Amino acid sequence: MTAKCANHLASPRRRGDNWVMERQIDFIAPAIVLTIGLCGAAVSCGSDDTAGGGGASSGGTSSGGTSSGGTSSGGTAGGGTAGVGAGTSGGAAGAGASASGGASGGGGVGAGGSAGIPPDKQNLRVAFFGDTTSGNNFKSVLGLGITDKADFILGGGDYDYSYNPAAWLAAMNSVVGADYPIFGAVGNHDYTTWAPYATEFKKRMTKAGITPDDPDFTDEKFSMVYRGIKIVFVGQNGKNAEFADFIKKEFAADDHIWRLCVWHKNQKAMQVGGKGDEMGWPVYENCRDAGAIILTAHEHSYQRTKTLTNMTNQTVDTTCSDAKKVCVGPGRTFTVVSGLGGNSVRDQNRCLPATYPYGCKQEWALIYTSNQNATHGTLFLDFYVDGDPKKAKGYFRNVKNEIVDQFDITKD
Repeated sequence: MTAKCANHLASPRRRGDNWVMERQIDFIAPAIVLTIGLCGAAVSCGSDDTAGGGGASSGGTSSGGTSSGGTSSGGTAGGGTAGVGAGTSGGAAGAGASASGGASGGGGVGAGGSAGIPPDKQNLRVAFFGDTTSGNNFKSVLGLGITDKADFILGGGDYDYSYNPAAWLAAMNSVVGADYPIFGAVGNHDYTTWAPYATEFKKRMTKAGITPDDPDFTDEKFSMVYRGIKIVFVGQNGKNAEFADFIKKEFAADDHIWRLCVWHKNQKAMQVGGKGDEMGWPVYENCRDAGAIILTAHEHSYQRTKTLTNMTNQTVDTTCSDAKKVCVGPGRTFTVVSGLGGNSVRDQNRCLPATYPYGCKQEWALIYTSNQNATHGTLFLDFYVDGDPKKAKGYFRNVKNEIVDQFDITKD
């Protein structure tokens, strides 16, 4: 890595108690982001956690630090990254081996003594979006992940609507490079060309030191542990009972604090556009039972529920009903649709009015569609905030550098 590239993307300053911090520089326009991405194509300099990405001081803001606190959540001075995140105080090495007891494959063990906790005061940032393309809109959304220093990106499916995986992979590599940790679920526009995507995601898992539960992704269900987070992916082929059973099995013996469920399609009541019932309720309920955050796409808009104790009936948790705060634990969680990855922006057809408090059963914390003049963007989730293993935060940033949604997450 050249000194110029390293200094530009890996020189953050420490994040304070207030997670929303003043911008260091103006938002980097898509064309400039693409230039940065080309730098990253050789060294993946946009991520603190990838090979060659370089360690950074604890919790500092990104080189494109923003009003939402775009921060580095990679290696810290107390557990600086080396290659893929080897830390001196429990940081992940590969998939998690650390100098002070990190469990291989399960993330480093740091403050708190539970499986999957990274070093004390080390924030971990994840970006999530689906429904992309191979064009500039998609590259701009990817650029948000770089400027906000996401440690890894999760895709929600429907990557290229032209059924051209090669074009999508080329577009992705032009921004994030060949080594950046990005993994995803299959969408209904991907299943006929899923093999190249699956091969790419598995290759990046290997580079990040991740071993999935099964190397065969043709059944559209797989799981992994990365940086102390258990992530379960399921598909879209209609085998919903199989997916629900897989989710239940994967979390049954799991002891990681933070858990994610990732898939593409929705149930009608779990989105505000025109989609019908496609996934069945057991996949939602089994994730809720496990206290796993549910990340979906499919509908080309953004919406987030409040804390729900019943997904089927959209029952809001009366003990944690604030739109700006969600609670996650056994029997309660929230779900997000983040489908503004670059393809199009759709209307709000359900749960009108278009302003808060929305209709239906008051289950929606925020809705962002064409009715609200939405544009493309991505959801960010920050885990282990301020050194607290059970504290997290989330925000949605659009390509205009606007923070659309911002919320606290508490783990039971």
